Amino acid sequence: MFFFRFIYRIIYRAFYILINKNKEAKYASTYLQQLEAKFYGKFDDKTFKKIVFYYSLQVPAIYDAFLFLYDRKSNEHEKERLLQYFICSSIFDNFFDREELTDEEIYNITFNSLTYIPKNFNERVSLYCHLEILNDVRNKESYLKLLLEEYKIQVATRKQFGVELSYEEIEQITLTKGGNAVLMCSYYLDIESSNNELKCWYILGNTIQFTNDLFDIYKDLQKGLKTIPNSITEVNSLKLYYLNIVNNLKENIQLIAVEDHKKLDLKISLMGICALGLVAINNLTQLEIKYNQLPNLKSLSRKELIIDMEKKSNIWLWLKTIYHLSK
Repeated sequence: MFFFRFIYRIIYRAFYILINKNKEAKYASTYLQQLEAKFYGKFDDKTFKKIVFYYSLQVPAIYDAFLFLYDRKSNEHEKERLLQYFICSSIFDNFFDREELTDEEIYNITFNSLTYIPKNFNERVSLYCHLEILNDVRNKESYLKLLLEEYKIQVATRKQFGVELSYEEIEQITLTKGGNAVLMCSYYLDIESSNNELKCWYILGNTIQFTNDLFDIYKDLQKGLKTIPNSITEVNSLKLYYLNIVNNLKENIQLIAVEDHKKLDLKISLMGICALGLVAINNLTQLEIKYNQLPNLKSLSRKELIIDMEKKSNIWLWLKTIYHLSK
């Protein structure tokens, strides 16, 4: 019974994500172009594509996966708030990573928004979207508290560059940054999520950040950024650590007070995301086997460390992993 339910759900989700991702990408591109006209400027090409990609993927893959618990899809207001969030988060990443603003200026544009005077297009458009969210978001006080935590952890990520950090410090930065970033998205829905749903949002953020770090090992090493995946000396402990996070997510899905078939559908949907991390870990396992032990990752080529999800072998491994994780 599970096998047939899985096959039906995975095929349905694949087509649903593909069709709706294209639709949402068009909506996001039009929205960004309208903002460019309104605020007399242009998003740089990389930021434009980043916003469109993450927004258009999250709506069908995550937003609607949770909303199916309530027998509905995301509405226009929920989508607009999410898109505004990705505009803010992408531009604010630039503020931090490119050092376009000081930490104090980033704090002021975020938490003293009504008195902040923007100096350029990026500041104008991000300030506008941020204020639109604040005017409309549920539980504004709780949201601002979470946003402050995310600001502090973004500042703390600077320590990952060239500073000797303990494993515990890197872990805390990784889990908090990813968990809070995804948990914030739950605030843009017109529903009051249960505590177990909120835990699922947060833990899903842990897995997404961890997976991003796995896929970005080569890039992060070039930048001198210390992460959990690029600091390991053997793979099995990393795999067990990641599986523990995934199992925690599955346990909290089971605690959501809805019908079993809805919990199974949510689990299959979210395991599709989690399985990507295990595909990346498998690549490290193959490197460990090839060299008899895991070599210094800095000594490996880009080709060895990059995960190509267009390869048939990786696609097949991903599907098998989703099936086993969803049981």
